[in-house]
Amino acid sequence: MHIARAGAIAMALGIGGLVAGTAMAQSAKLGHLAPTDDPRHEVLTAFAETVAAATGDAVTIEIFPNSTLGSERELFEQVQAGITEFALVGSIVANFYPPWSIIDMPFMWRDSAHLQAFVTSEWAEQWSADMADELGVEMLAFLERNPRILTSATKPVHAVEDLEGMKVRVPNINVYTDTWRAFGVEPVPMPAADFYLALRLGTIDAMENPVEVMYHWKIYEVSKHLTLTNHMRAGFFLIASRQFMDGLEPAQQEAIRAAALEAQVLMAEKNAQGAAELFDKLRAEGMEIDENPDLSGFIAASEGVHETYMDQFGRDAYEAARAMGQ
Repeated sequence: MHIARAGAIAMALGIGGLVAGTAMAQSAKLGHLAPTDDPRHEVLTAFAETVAAATGDAVTIEIFPNSTLGSERELFEQVQAGITEFALVGSIVANFYPPWSIIDMPFMWRDSAHLQAFVTSEWAEQWSADMADELGVEMLAFLERNPRILTSATKPVHAVEDLEGMKVRVPNINVYTDTWRAFGVEPVPMPAADFYLALRLGTIDAMENPVEVMYHWKIYEVSKHLTLTNHMRAGFFLIASRQFMDGLEPAQQEAIRAAALEAQVLMAEKNAQGAAELFDKLRAEGMEIDENPDLSGFIAASEGVHETYMDQFGRDAYEAARAMGQ
């Protein structure tokens, strides 16, 4: 995976003269799900600006936020077909390339450093290369998120037993639906664009997402209970159409890959700086936050999910990933 090539950042900042004017100017689209006040949009805007500067405007990228170009599945398929050149997508990637399901194993990662150790490992490098060859989708970077937590509109949730009878929205991704079934509920898959209204109308009782979604998507207006389950520590894949990348000059390709690394660093900084402030803002908006839930039942149920998915990423990769957290 190109996220391991940190030295490319410095190179990209100095090659504008090499890449400008070497080929016909290329314009591209980049789709993502978040609204414009979400940190993802800010990071992707910076990515596009860096690419334009590094290539002397030979490659320009227009950002399409707020699910304008479609759902995560649609975005991945568009990038695969070369219809959309770039996208920021989450765990849907594992539906297309199953080994990546390891990223979303519940209670898998000790902390951010543990997850980063894996996504910069030889395992990740090989999977990324295979995916580019098999699916025509290149991984540019892995933009980590804050841990996923649970919000409930109907009642507080302190332990896994409190979920009984609840309808919990999850992304339409196999790992998520299987995880929440293991937690004892029937999950309700739906696109991100729909969960605010579903909470308001009572179509669902709860949903799970990182803290930045809870605040920037104004979930506090429709749900008052927040539980810091931290059940998944995942992120987004910044992906590119192999077809589009192959049509660029080599130096332009490297400029894009280097800009993606900068985006990865910027996203990590925003996560580290913003989480505590966002929790304070959610409290100010009236959310009740359970900071110390009983996670024992959640963790016990997660072990079965790990075994269910073992064939997708392999026990060797799983054991290697676990060892990285020791």
